[in-house]
Amino acid sequence: MSFPGQRLDSEQSEFKVKYTNFGMQGLEYVLGNGLPEDSVYILTGPPGTFYTTFAQQALYNRVISRGKVAYYTVEVPSTDIEQDMATFGWRVRDYIDDGTWNFVRTIPTQLQTFVELMPEIPYEERVQLSSSSLAALTQNFLTKLKDGRWTATNLSYLLNVYPLQEITNLMMFMVNAAHRLGGVHFILIPSGAHDEKSITYMKNLVDGVLTFRFAQGFGQAEGEIEIEKVRRMIPRTKLIRYIVQSDGITIETTARIG
Repeated sequence: MSFPGQRLDSEQSEFKVKYTNFGMQGLEYVLGNGLPEDSVYILTGPPGTFYTTFAQQALYNRVISRGKVAYYTVEVPSTDIEQDMATFGWRVRDYIDDGTWNFVRTIPTQLQTFVELMPEIPYEERVQLSSSSLAALTQNFLTKLKDGRWTATNLSYLLNVYPLQEITNLMMFMVNAAHRLGGVHFILIPSGAHDEKSITYMKNLVDGVLTFRFAQGFGQAEGEIEIEKVRRMIPRTKLIRYIVQSDGITIETTARIG
């Protein structure tokens, strides 16, 4: 025999949300819970607002917590990303060597000749894309999810050379796969570089949108994050202040005085 209360407990357990603070001091405090896992987030902002740093810090904290990561890059070689991360003391080479951190270079036909002229990076996995389809990237992403990896994907170059329908198909697949297989997945898009109508549509597809910007009166390495959208939670605030220090991004938890 079943009782109404038992069914309610079962449904609550089924829909219970797991949150993460990405190892960032202050994030859980200002939001109340951190941010939901099993989700795809768009991170966007002008150059210099550290939106890519946010993703790199979150993924680095994932691997030092014994998780797995796949970082997708297109026009930027993985060695450049390594150097950027080393600025904050995040040395990923050990995690590359043991296989917990994967760099995946997606190569559109338009970049084939350019990439072939550059020295090959032994640990950089390469995915060859056709001139009109992102199917190879979709399949590789699914493989990484099945391996339990969190991911970051820079879509800027792909937005310039592939039809919007291909991009949105990829994103819809990523969102549905994340809901089924789990993990946190970041889509990195610089603001102001693409058609705003298309970006708005893409934002509607994902679970969360975090927009990074310079804040008036702040220093060069400081700013704010607007939470445009987060599925499955009601954050305490929609505007988060952050500081970039020698060890990465720190979230401010108190208002400034003076």
